[in-house]
Amino acid sequence: MNADIEKERLRPIRRHGCSDIQLYQAVSWIYTVFDMIISFMIAFLMDEGVKEFMLIVLTILTMGIIYTCLRATLIDPTDSIVLKEQNFKSKGLEFKTDLKTYCLVCQAHVMEKSKHCFSCNKCVEVFDHHCIWLNNCIGIKNYNYFFILVILLVIFKCLRIIQDILLLLNYAFQILALISIILDPPILFVLSYLLGMHLFFKYKGISTYDWIKMKKDKEKLKVQQQQQLPKMNESAGYGQLLSTSKRFDLKSSLSNKTDNKVPQQNFFPKPLPLQVSKNQNLSGPQVTQLQSIFTNKPTSPNNNEQLRKEYEEVDGRQIFNKVIAEDSEPQQNSDSRNEENDHEIDNEIEIEIQNKNEQSEKEQN
Repeated sequence: MNADIEKERLRPIRRHGCSDIQLYQAVSWIYTVFDMIISFMIAFLMDEGVKEFMLIVLTILTMGIIYTCLRATLIDPTDSIVLKEQNFKSKGLEFKTDLKTYCLVCQAHVMEKSKHCFSCNKCVEVFDHHCIWLNNCIGIKNYNYFFILVILLVIFKCLRIIQDILLLLNYAFQILALISIILDPPILFVLSYLLGMHLFFKYKGISTYDWIKMKKDKEKLKVQQQQQLPKMNESAGYGQLLSTSKRFDLKSSLSNKTDNKVPQQNFFPKPLPLQVSKNQNLSGPQVTQLQSIFTNKPTSPNNNEQLRKEYEEVDGRQIFNKVIAEDSEPQQNSDSRNEENDHEIDNEIEIEIQNKNEQSEKEQN
């Protein structure tokens, strides 16, 4: 960064467009002068009534184009604050200002709308654009001359096309007329487009630089919006845990079981009757042994706490089966089989609960 700034400071400053003639500038000037000469030659070949009018109009247009072109080219559009500060520093005086913008290349304060042109290597006051055809920057000091120059060139080109059509109709200088008709309409289109853009900028109250900057900002914003990815919700919970790979594994396993017609695992086996000894009175109250759901240890009929836990486990297993069944979303062809399995499980659960209720009533008696 510092190396680039030092390199720019060592470059020479182009004060106006005639400091060093550039290629585009030379081509535009030579073409315009040649076109003016051709227009005057064609005007002298016209009839007496039209010739005087054409010469007067061409003279006014030519003088206006030359004057505005020289003014727009020779005016130095450098920021006036930069010139004042550099003048003060050359005299060894201190320059005081309330401006906060500062150019590191020019080493001076500048106005807010001033921009540094790296082609001319200077800060231009209210910068609009750098014109390669004039070899000079267009700012507030020479913008009006540039605008009038574009208007005069559009009028001049319209007049030249009229001259070309008249030449072609009179069968005089047909080769010259054909060459002019080929060159003049595209140039008129470009000049008209340039004039229309600057009329639009004047209406909006912006400069060419502002319009280009807004256009680039819109393109950058569009690219950022396309590259931006939606942020995922990272909150943890039971619903999100079921939405992860575990939930998918449960769905897959359940679907495979139903498709292969494998009977669902029975978590609630039927109660096993207790073995009765020969000496035991069969007329007395019979006690059945209920096998535990999640353990192989038999339950004691006198242990109420153990029964309460088993009831809670049965209720929890019912809720778990309902959640898995709702979340599995089986296909239509397997809905009937799942309903049958669920119906069998519900019947077994009701039988278990009835047996336990009967057993508890017998114990109380």
